[in-house]
Amino acid sequence: MKKLTFPHLIFGLILLAFVGYALRFIYLTSFVIHGQRYFALFDDAMISMTFAKNLAAGHGLVWNPGERVEGFTNPGWVVFMALFHLLPIPAPKISLLIQLSGLAILAANLFFVRKIARHLAGNEWVALGAVFLAAFFFSLNNWTLQGMEVGALALVTSVAAWLALRQTESGRFDPWLYVLLAAGTLIRMDMAVPALVITGFTALTDRPNRRKHLIWGLGLLFAFLLGQTVLRRWYYGEWLPNTYYLKLGGLSLVSRVRRGFGVFWQLVWTTGWFLFAVPLLAFFLKPTRATFLLFALFAGQVAYSIYVGGDAWEHRGGANRFIAIAMPQFFAVFCYALELARQALVAASPKWPVWAGHTSRVGMLAFVGLSLFSFNTILTNDP
Repeated sequence: MKKLTFPHLIFGLILLAFVGYALRFIYLTSFVIHGQRYFALFDDAMISMTFAKNLAAGHGLVWNPGERVEGFTNPGWVVFMALFHLLPIPAPKISLLIQLSGLAILAANLFFVRKIARHLAGNEWVALGAVFLAAFFFSLNNWTLQGMEVGALALVTSVAAWLALRQTESGRFDPWLYVLLAAGTLIRMDMAVPALVITGFTALTDRPNRRKHLIWGLGLLFAFLLGQTVLRRWYYGEWLPNTYYLKLGGLSLVSRVRRGFGVFWQLVWTTGWFLFAVPLLAFFLKPTRATFLLFALFAGQVAYSIYVGGDAWEHRGGANRFIAIAMPQFFAVFCYALELARQALVAASPKWPVWAGHTSRVGMLAFVGLSLFSFNTILTNDP
């Protein structure tokens, strides 16, 4: 039996506080009509729920029985939702179970954020800082607790990043990493972006197994994407989801990139550009493979968001659905960079008393706590 340490206690308290926060969030998004409390999801999530309801009822993956239009981009999440519609749950409460499952997913993600940050820094305080930021990052919580698949994608990304870091450290090849990444595209196809980033990373850093990484990583990804495309063509008569044509149809690449860069810069500017610059310190002070992978996952999602022109709710501020899934990795590098800067300052002044090192760590953790307010900057509460 492992001894309970102070960092374990702090992690437990953060986890407990997150659960309380999430339950309060869920309660505040519910409403009462004629004495009956209803739980509801975000509008896109409710669209997925309609497809899920019809699937569970035997009508197929359709919005209305008898017609076939693919009005979703998250088939795996729709199937997950359909499982709840098979249970004898009253309509006003079924969304509650989706929200509670999102809570469980986000809580599980915190365990892997801690593992990743500890692997990166070898420091419990860095790990706790990253966990704290991830636990109370509004954008990720908002999308997930309102029924979107964002939390599930964040969890897959965190687990995959952890497995990739373990593989490169041990030098042992494990194909299950690529099974997980390829299966993640069933939740949403653009999970292909983290899959390509991780496959590229493992192929570059693990030369003895490079061929295996490329064959399994690219092969499974291609197979899963091809399989979805063939099924979509057979079932809906289209090569791409209807939502693809609605979002990208008739819009030039230049227009998309211009808007995508604009909304990303809005996120950086309103949050505080210096906070987004902090992780870059890690590359100057102590670059590592782990640092490169975690930052590459974040950069890949940013590049994808810019490529598709951002999201549909950028006026509200905060990280959109594409960027939010990689923010836990960003937070790990963010806290690691702060710790490296703290160590560099302490080392530069060897005459400082011993207590100065402890004081500087308290200051670093205070800065992490205060930065949460900036990362959670929201421009408007309008839907």
